[in-house]
Amino acid sequence: METVEESLNDTAHLFAVNLEEYIKSKKYNSEFLPSDSSTKKYSSNALLKKATEDLLSPLFTNVKNRKLNAKIYSLTKTRVDLEIYVTDSDGIVVYDSAGYRLGLDFSKYNDVYLTMQNKYGARSSKMEDPNGEGGLYVAAPIQIQTKIIGVITIVKPKSSVGPFIDMARKKYWNISILVAISIAVLFVLLTFLLFLPIRKLSSYLSAIQLGKKIPFPKINIKEIRNLGFKMDELIRSLEGKEYIESYVQTLTHEIKSPLSSIIASAELLESNSIKKENLIQNIQTEGKRIQSIIENLLELASLESTKEMDLSETVNIVSLINDLIEVNKPSSHKKSVTILTKFDTNEVYIQGNKFYLSLAIQNLLQNALDFSTTNNKILIIISNQPNKCFEIEIIDEGIGIPEYAIPKLYDRFFSLPRPDTGKKSSGLGLAFVKEIIRIHHGEIYIENSNPKGVSAKIKLKKI
Repeated sequence: METVEESLNDTAHLFAVNLEEYIKSKKYNSEFLPSDSSTKKYSSNALLKKATEDLLSPLFTNVKNRKLNAKIYSLTKTRVDLEIYVTDSDGIVVYDSAGYRLGLDFSKYNDVYLTMQNKYGARSSKMEDPNGEGGLYVAAPIQIQTKIIGVITIVKPKSSVGPFIDMARKKYWNISILVAISIAVLFVLLTFLLFLPIRKLSSYLSAIQLGKKIPFPKINIKEIRNLGFKMDELIRSLEGKEYIESYVQTLTHEIKSPLSSIIASAELLESNSIKKENLIQNIQTEGKRIQSIIENLLELASLESTKEMDLSETVNIVSLINDLIEVNKPSSHKKSVTILTKFDTNEVYIQGNKFYLSLAIQNLLQNALDFSTTNNKILIIISNQPNKCFEIEIIDEGIGIPEYAIPKLYDRFFSLPRPDTGKKSSGLGLAFVKEIIRIHHGEIYIENSNPKGVSAKIKLKKI
């Protein structure tokens, strides 16, 4: 509307100057301005009326008959809708392009009233036509020798401006919605990028809290990355302290029993009350047990504190298990236990650490032998699984696992008595196996087999 008003102001002054020049060129002054001062006012009004009839009347009569086909953006204009009226010095309409304003007194309207006072005259109000809508009125003074003799007003009906306003409004809302959506998407994206490192750090700390060993996540924001490093160091420091306390307590508890036995045997040696050979053998057995506990405990502690293991070797699991079967043949023959195999393939390769994988499978195989009795069988199965995985299953025909012991299988220092000797192991084997399989990104399941015995399964991914 401001843009339209500015254009109407230029148009009004253009018509005003045109009228002034037309009056001067026709020299109406001599005809309508007699020397009698009492008639000067009348004569100037008559002069203005005569000029508008000669100049404006034929102009607007012709322009009304002109047909237009002007495509302005998405709207097509077919006619000139600009209106114009001229008032004399009394504010009476002496010319009207529309016809219905002629003779009306417009002296109180702002466009005429303010212009006659040599001010900027404009208004926005309802059209004088009873059926008309609102319009924009902009006026300019008509001057002869610095005296204002009348006012010319250009009228722009709002109905002709309305479609452009509606179109602009529609564009405005479309752009506003687009900008709002863009800002929302940008905000979500920035929020995601900002909180992604925090989520990574939170997931990492949660995993550490659950006892999982995962590598520190890649975080691009320096401040959050440094914060994560500091928190990681703090957590590992606290974990290390708790870890040492736990191991000292458990080690003290496990060594207490064999150490008491050694002390008692040493005291009996002094008394010479029984054969020295039995006492010496007992001291050696319990000493070896303490040594085994300490060695296994140190090995497990070293493995659990390892953040990363060299998993670059290509290991043939079938060949590895066949080698372990050969190693355990003397023990199996001694107990009259038969080791059978059932492999889906002759070659199953995995990317890992051959030494530790061998220790893990040997541990499970040794457990199967320890809990087997004479003429039992041990079956080792290698089967292909979905998603490039395979499964190693070791099934024995032993006495099985008591229900109370199943939740404690992977606890450090928990062990069950062997059926043939009644003795327990260090209780670190399965904890060791579980840690090795975890480092190789695998899974281990141990459960009772039907109708008897135990099934130990290892699930790994092949290459």
